[in-house]
Order: sequence, then C-alpha cells, then structure tokens
Amino acid sequence: MKKINHKLKANSKVTASILITIFTIAAISISIICTSCCIDLSEFSKSESVKITFTGENADAATIDKLLDKYNINPEDLTGASDNQIPDIDYTAIKKELADTSGYQVSQKEEDEFFGNLKKIYDEETFVLSKDYLKNFKILYPAGYFTLVKVTQKQNYSAGYGWFELMNENKSFSMGDFGLDYSGDINAIVHELIHSGSGPFIGLFVEDLKDSSFLKDYSYLIGNLLVFIEKDKMFFSKYELFDDIKNPDMFDKTYLDPDITVSIAEGKEVKASDIDFTMILDELNAYTVSAKYAIATESYVSQSNSATARCGLLKQMSYLELYLKRCYEKYPEDWKYITENKGLAFLIMKLWQEAEKFENIVKDDSRFNLNGESVSEFVYNPDNYKIIEMFFEESGMPEYKNENFKDIDAEFDKLTVYEINDI
Repeated sequence: MKKINHKLKANSKVTASILITIFTIAAISISIICTSCCIDLSEFSKSESVKITFTGENADAATIDKLLDKYNINPEDLTGASDNQIPDIDYTAIKKELADTSGYQVSQKEEDEFFGNLKKIYDEETFVLSKDYLKNFKILYPAGYFTLVKVTQKQNYSAGYGWFELMNENKSFSMGDFGLDYSGDINAIVHELIHSGSGPFIGLFVEDLKDSSFLKDYSYLIGNLLVFIEKDKMFFSKYELFDDIKNPDMFDKTYLDPDITVSIAEGKEVKASDIDFTMILDELNAYTVSAKYAIATESYVSQSNSATARCGLLKQMSYLELYLKRCYEKYPEDWKYITENKGLAFLIMKLWQEAEKFENIVKDDSRFNLNGESVSEFVYNPDNYKIIEMFFEESGMPEYKNENFKDIDAEFDKLTVYEINDI
C-alpha cells in the first residue's frame, strides 16, 4: 500500500471549510484513540513478513502538511467533497434491509427507562432534539436502536449511559446542524456498545456464562444475537503485526501498538501480549455496524462530509488477512486449531461476509470513503485476499456460506447462539 500523496500545489488555496474539516477529523481521531478497545502491510506473495515503507512527496504548505500527515488525510478527499455532487447511489434496497424490525423488540418499559436516563444527562432543549432523532433512528436502523437500549439496560453506567454523558460534555453536536452532528455521536456510541455487549459482558445477559474466560472463550453481540465461541487456548498476539509497519498511522497505533495498555472490566488490565485475534474479530464486527449505521442514516449527512467509515472497516479486514497469513506461516498449531474449530471458522466467515458486503456498498460514496481506496487495494490484492480463500477452503466453510447463525447453532459443538429477546 502506498502512502497518500500529501503534495499541495503552490498556488492551491486552503479554504476555511477544509481547515475546519481537518481539525474536526483530528478531534474525531483523538476520540477514536481514547475510546477504541487494528493493518499490518506485509506482502503475502513472499514467504516471510516484509516491512512496508510508506513514501510520499514533501508538501509545499508545511503547516497544513503536518496536519494531513499526522492524521493520514488525503487533501483531494477534502477538496473534492464540497465541489462535487454526491454520486447517484441507490440505497433503497439496502436501507429497506437495515430497517427490518424482525427480532428487534424493545418494550415500552425499556424505552421509558432509556429516555428517563437520557433526560438526566441532557438539558431540556438537547433532550427534545435527541429524542426526536432517536425516534427516527429506531425506524431507520432498528438493530442499532436495539443495541442502544438493550446494552444500556444491562451494563454499568460507565460502559452504558456514560457514553452519552461523555458526548454531551464534549458538546460535539452543538457545532452545527443537530441531526448531522448528533448522528456522528450516536454512531460512535453504538460502535462502543457493541463492544460493551460482547466479550466478558455476555454474563450480563446469560447467567450460566458469567464465569466464561475472557479472551479464551469469547462472545460477540451480532444484531439481536449473542454468539458464544468456546476455545481452550490463546493464539499468538495480534501485536506482532505492528512489527511489519514502518511509519504506522493512527489506526495502526490504536489497534496494534504493543506499548498501549488495554483496560478491561473491573479495573483489570490486559497486557498486549495476552490479546489474540478475537479482538480483531470484535472490531471487525463493530466497524461493520458503523458502516451499516452510516448507510441507514445517510440522509442526515451532507455532501461535504468526508468520513472514514469504509477505511476503518477495511483496516480491520486487513488485520484479519495479516493475522491469518502470519498464523499460516509461523504458527501451524494455531492454524490447525482455527481451521478445525468449525464454530470459530464459521464466525470468521460470517463476519467477513458482512464486512465485505457493506464496505462495497459505500465504496462509491465520497462521504464515507476518506482514505478508503488505498486500503481497499491492499485488501483485494490477490496476493493478500488468497489467505481468506485458503482459510475458508481448509476449514470447509464454503458449504455453509448461505447459512446464518440460528441455522447453524446445533451444527458445531463449540458455537452457541443466544437470542437476546429470549433471555
């Protein structure tokens, strides 16, 4: 993957709107680093991992270049968005799919409690506006609304309503159009609540699993389901992937830097070496939800918007490719275990299918494709993509590609599916 060309022509004018966009993205980037729980660019065509060196031309405008370089922003993405019309993308079919309410029941009691707690956080004017937005959100993306309500009912305050309080303190939705800005906040909150309903938190929903081993056994909040994967070993650390990146960007540092301590539940800390690719899968799931959210609520997004919804998802896809490659090349016992654990292999396949589907849907929408193309070129490079195909073939997954989690629940011994509405 090549580093984005940051060169600005000497006679180019940097408008106020571009500067605002840069600083807004910078703020969002910082927020992501602070709230996230992600691409190693080694070449699959070689037998060993190779460090990738990013190259780019020096910018003529030094100050602006520092900002662009720091946050890995392509100036063309910033200037083009406001000048061009949104591509004529027909989201009708996919928005209808995302608006399906099947299985996403929320009781009146749960809604009353949910909005009662939000009213304690917001001032009166903000509460009225947020309630109107969330009522529309319930129609546009019921799965996301379901996540907001269900997880906040189960989680402790800091991992549930605390996200609303944090965003309210930042007043990020007071910068302009409320619907547009608040939409960004809710997207971030839904993303984080996916994490807050996954992993060690399955015990909040399933009493029998309250003592399940975090990071060994693992669970994922997927729509209205909790998917529990039983595995009796840890795999090699995902942080090994960081060694293959020269000049890592913000995403790489956030998700792969071994020097970053990861805090988890109950005040405990997990050392970087103790985290395997189950966390990559968790982020892949959450970033797919973020892409779905972006599509479902795209009517709130102006044509001058430039966000990394697709890039973030593609980054997680890249990490999975790179992890599986390293697993195949250097950890044959882990590779054997993963391919033979049919429940885990099925989970990987379904997460990949959803990620691939939704990054492809937004690929032509400049509002969600900031820095996405270069990562896409990496993900779909045949030398890289082949590890995914190899994994599915060796694990025997192609015969199950049209099955869903509820269909497959009784098929594999180490996969259990719980429907939240039945708990």
